[in-house]
Amino acid sequence: RIRDEIIYASQDFDVTALKELRQKQFTAKSKPGRLNAKFSPGGLVDLEYTVQILQCIHGKDHTNLRTPGIHVALEELAKAGVMSAEEAEELTDTYYFFRKLINGLRMLRGNAKDLFLPDLDSEEYQHLARRTGYTEQGNWVPPAQQLHLEFETRAATIRTFVESHIGRDSLPGPPVGNAADLVLSSAIPGELKKRILKSGGVVNTERGYTNLKALSGEGERKTLFARLAILAWDILNKTPDPDMALNNWERFIHSVNDPADHYRQLLSQPKRLEILLDIFAGSQFLADTLARNPEFLAWVTDPGHLHTVRSVSAMEEDIHTFFKEADSHEAWFDGLRKFRRRETLRIGTRDICLKKPIREIVTELSNLAKAVLRQALAKEWQRFWNGSDVFPGTFVIFALGKLGGGELNYSSDIDLLGVSVPGPDWSENAEKILFQIMEALCRDLSNHTTEGYVYRVDLRLRPYGRSGPIVISKPALLKYYRESAALWEHQALLRLTPVAGDLEEGCAIAEELKSMMPCTWDRTEVVNSIDTLRSKTVLALKRSVLQGLDVKNGEGGLRDIEFLVQGLQLIHCCSHPGLLTGNTMDGLFRLGEHSILPSSVVDHLTESYLYLRRVEHFIQIYDDRQTHMLPRDPRERKALHKRLEGDDSDSEDLLEKIEGMMASVRKVYETYLINTV
Repeated sequence: RIRDEIIYASQDFDVTALKELRQKQFTAKSKPGRLNAKFSPGGLVDLEYTVQILQCIHGKDHTNLRTPGIHVALEELAKAGVMSAEEAEELTDTYYFFRKLINGLRMLRGNAKDLFLPDLDSEEYQHLARRTGYTEQGNWVPPAQQLHLEFETRAATIRTFVESHIGRDSLPGPPVGNAADLVLSSAIPGELKKRILKSGGVVNTERGYTNLKALSGEGERKTLFARLAILAWDILNKTPDPDMALNNWERFIHSVNDPADHYRQLLSQPKRLEILLDIFAGSQFLADTLARNPEFLAWVTDPGHLHTVRSVSAMEEDIHTFFKEADSHEAWFDGLRKFRRRETLRIGTRDICLKKPIREIVTELSNLAKAVLRQALAKEWQRFWNGSDVFPGTFVIFALGKLGGGELNYSSDIDLLGVSVPGPDWSENAEKILFQIMEALCRDLSNHTTEGYVYRVDLRLRPYGRSGPIVISKPALLKYYRESAALWEHQALLRLTPVAGDLEEGCAIAEELKSMMPCTWDRTEVVNSIDTLRSKTVLALKRSVLQGLDVKNGEGGLRDIEFLVQGLQLIHCCSHPGLLTGNTMDGLFRLGEHSILPSSVVDHLTESYLYLRRVEHFIQIYDDRQTHMLPRDPRERKALHKRLEGDDSDSEDLLEKIEGMMASVRKVYETYLINTV
């Protein structure tokens, strides 16, 4: 009774004096750069002192608050309306977490006073995590990381509790906080807010803070996200553009049916969170795909999909199951657009997040296009040919360009050529049907709908160009290349590959065409043709208003490597027929194998080609644009550099590296092709 009269009846309770006492305690008990489970800001003492202060303030009117037990006091504070029942429950859990942690530290060290946490990466921290009760969770979250997330979130919970009831200035020492404080606090000081955001690599701190608040929501979702934010912070700072990642994550969460469940999944599988943030920071196009189709996330992060190079047949099988519900021709092709987006997301994730070899990536992009073309052709065939009789001939769709070489980019056009093979009962009607099928196929692939487009189709490489028929018969095709085709058309023919229709017949036609490759061209003729084509492109580039470094068309770019390979193939194909391949990497290897290029040159060109292709890919996948030019904006260039190199070194180093590489490629191109005549 006397105690209660002294503590609860007095109106002279001095909170300021207690703040000063807490500051002295912090000064005496803390060490710079070390976290103390009991005395650091947000430690156990701050929870105990704040609860006791609230007991003193409200104990006069609520006698049940007059208790020495913290957990009982929290329950009674909720009953008295000082805090919500949810806050009391969360703080009770936090109290027991710190008591358990402190007991674990004392057992680990055999010392009641040393309550400093070990270094996060130390073996002692791992021992502490296991002693405190954390175990492996399906090999996803190591015990040490679980403890780290729990500690940082619980400490932020206590700091927010102190802030909301007696003011954040009651916390001792300089202002401190982490990403969880940004989520939980409603009045975090401006300078501290900026400091925390910048520690995660965020440049636009106001927008980043708005993103975090939108992501957090309220209730259980907020509590879950506070913990997830700690995990995300370590990942964000390693991404090329943390601002972009946060902004895209906010857009994505608005399309998720159950954000809290989404956060639970990410907390249990940090690798999925890492992939998600890498996508959001690496490609606006892929981020838009996820925001539009959030169900793709589970599919694309499935290890069975993510770590597999998918064949054409596997993708075709998927297309069959993907479109069972399509109730119209238009709906089927919209489904095809969606399927292509999903597969591009998977391939792009393998590229951006797993850094898979560029040859795997271009192979999969090419496989995707082939699967789409084969299924689309089958759909159009079913639409235009419903006769019970066998079609009086066969039909083949060939690819040229990047697809023909099996080296498709993310935003490449697909260069196609339709060829009919008339049978004995051939008729004008059959020819008309094939024309309709090819025309409809190109239109349905290229047209934009609410689901976007499938592929941009280019038919300009067909015989006679724009003035030629979109489907040419096999006899007419052979006659054209035998009698009329220009040298550059034979150069393009190197990449001719059947991709849809009667593939067996297509392979036979391709072999016959390549066997007709003239042996009458001398080196001068080939070099002059190639040099004329390259000079026109380079001149057009220099005159363009879009000035910048073009890794494809600029001097020493990808085109120089491709044209060097193709030129040497044309020059030497008569004596070395095995040189004929449409794939640039294979072509380089064969040129080295036949000693036409020194092995050191082959290695240099291969390395340069793969690097420049990766640069081109990362530029294109950013927002799905058919561009080959390095960004001019310094911030965008820095982000590209980090995507490529994975570090924060000067983006001008990237420019210098690419310029040096292209200058070296140009020298090889001139030495082994242009200057040899």
